[in-house]
Amino acid sequence: MYSICQLRLSLLDDYLYNLTDYKYLYNFLYTRNPRRFGDYDIYLQQEETRKAIHVGDSEYHDSDLVAIYLSDDVMQSISPWLVELLANYRVLIYSGQLDLRISYTLTLGYLQALEWDGAQEYRTADRYQWHVGTDLAGFVKTAANLTEVLVRNSGHMVPTDQPEWAYTLISKFVRDQSLH
Repeated sequence: MYSICQLRLSLLDDYLYNLTDYKYLYNFLYTRNPRRFGDYDIYLQQEETRKAIHVGDSEYHDSDLVAIYLSDDVMQSISPWLVELLANYRVLIYSGQLDLRISYTLTLGYLQALEWDGAQEYRTADRYQWHVGTDLAGFVKTAANLTEVLVRNSGHMVPTDQPEWAYTLISKFVRDQSLH
């Protein structure tokens, strides 16, 4: 399964690259990886950091091996799990406006088609502007236990592209504070 999935993704990436010259699909503004993440892997291996994020002695791994172990999950639907979560918990789904890998439009289509107890309410809910200070940070839509957010001027890596906005978004969500 892994090789088939990887082959499809590789062919799609090659097609997009040949068509657009984009090698980096996580933010429309960059054709190549901007390498803005620094040495986060070193930071995550530090004893104080592991203790703070409650992972014990587990080491951080970011490699092809991780992708191989997770590859069987790529083609599996998460819809049953998301429906169960929405029945019992508040869920935040946010997308970067400039994400080419998992576009906001695809996320909206998925959420519009998802059958769950709050589906009709979600489909007819109003969308509101979301501000951080005086900045228009994005747009938010809430229905039942689902909060869906488009983050402006951001790609797939929202906390990297818009750290203040991401922090505000997540902080307000976990504190059950309004975003509009």
